[in-house]
Amino acid sequence: MLCAVRCRHAFETVCVHANGDVVCSILDGRGDFVLGNVHEQSVGEIFHGPRYLELRRLVLSTADTYCRAIGKHCPLKTTAVAPGEEVTAPDIRFLQVEPTTACDLRCLSCPVRDFDRSIGWRDAYRDGGVAFMAWDATRRLKQHGVDALRQHLPRLIPTVTPDSSRTAAAFLRGRVPRSRTGTLPLETLRRVLDDVGSAVERVDFYNYGEPFLYRHLVAGLRHARRVLPRATLAISTDGLQVRPPVEDEIVDERLLDWLIFSIDGSDRESYARYRIRGDFQKGIDNLARVRKKAEGSGLKVVWQYVVFSWNDRDSHLRRAIEMAGDIAVPIWFDFARSTWGRSRRTRAGLEYLIPFLKPETDLPTWN
Repeated sequence: MLCAVRCRHAFETVCVHANGDVVCSILDGRGDFVLGNVHEQSVGEIFHGPRYLELRRLVLSTADTYCRAIGKHCPLKTTAVAPGEEVTAPDIRFLQVEPTTACDLRCLSCPVRDFDRSIGWRDAYRDGGVAFMAWDATRRLKQHGVDALRQHLPRLIPTVTPDSSRTAAAFLRGRVPRSRTGTLPLETLRRVLDDVGSAVERVDFYNYGEPFLYRHLVAGLRHARRVLPRATLAISTDGLQVRPPVEDEIVDERLLDWLIFSIDGSDRESYARYRIRGDFQKGIDNLARVRKKAEGSGLKVVWQYVVFSWNDRDSHLRRAIEMAGDIAVPIWFDFARSTWGRSRRTRAGLEYLIPFLKPETDLPTWN
C-alpha cells in the first residue's frame, strides 16, 4: 500500500530565481519556501543543506498532492513512494535558472503581475474584463488585508509556516515581497553553472520573466555549453523579443537544444485574451523564421499552446495544428490547471489532440 507521493524537484532540482533565491521549482514562483541564496552560498551547499532536508521531509509528510512547504496542492507530486522506501538526493540532475523577472507582457494570472508593482487592480478591468477584475481584486484585497493586519496585529495574524493548516495557508498568504524581482549578474550565473555539478542533465534558462530580455543571455549559454557539455539546454519564450542577431549566435554556435515559443491562440483575438501587450502575428513570424534558420542545426523549435476557456474551441485547436504544419514546426498543447480562465473542456472529444500533447502531460480529467 502506498503511503505518499512526491515530486522529483525536491530531490533532484535546483531552481534559482533572478534575485538569487533558490526554491523547489516553478511552482514556488512567489518564493514562499526559500532554500538559500546563491549570493551567499554555493549551489552544492544549498542542495545538501538543512533547508533542503526539511523540504524533502515536508514533501513526504502528506499522502496526497498537497505540499506543506509551499502551502498548496502541487501538480508535480506524481511519483509514488512505497512504505519504508528511502528517497535519496545524491546529485543535482536538473537546474532551472530565471535570468530576469523583467517581462514585455503582463499575462492574466501570471505572477509577474504581482512582481511588477506598477500593475494594480485598476489594470485588471482593462486587461481581462469584469470577471477577471473581480477575481484579481478579491485576491489582491485579501493579500493587502493580511499584510496590514499582520503589521498591526502580528500575534493574531501569524505568518504561514509548514505547521499551518491548509486553510490558513490558503488565506494567510500576503503579497509577494519586493525582494522577489531582480536580474542575475553574469558572474553569479557563471558561478552557479560552475558549482552545479557534472551530473546535471538539463538546464532551463527560464521561469518567470522573458529570457530574451536578459542582455547576458548568449554569454550565459556559452558558459553553460562549456562547463556542462552533456546537458540539454532549453529556453521557453513568448517569442516577441527573439531577434536575428541573438538567434544567429544561438543557432550558429549550437547554444540551445530546445527553444519553445509560448503562443496561446490561433488568431489575434484568442491569443490577446491572455497575452496582454502581445502580438500574435509577430510571435508566429518569429517562430517560423527561427524554425527555418535552425533546420539541420540540432536545435528543436516548438510551438507551445496553453489551452484556456477562450482558445479551446475545436476551430481554434485544429487551426493551430494546421498552422504548425504549414510552417513545419511541432506543436504541444497543455491545459491551464488551477488558475483563472482554465478551460472546461473534458477529455471526451479531444482525443485528436493526444499526438500533440506536451510531453508528460495528459488531457484534462475534471468533470
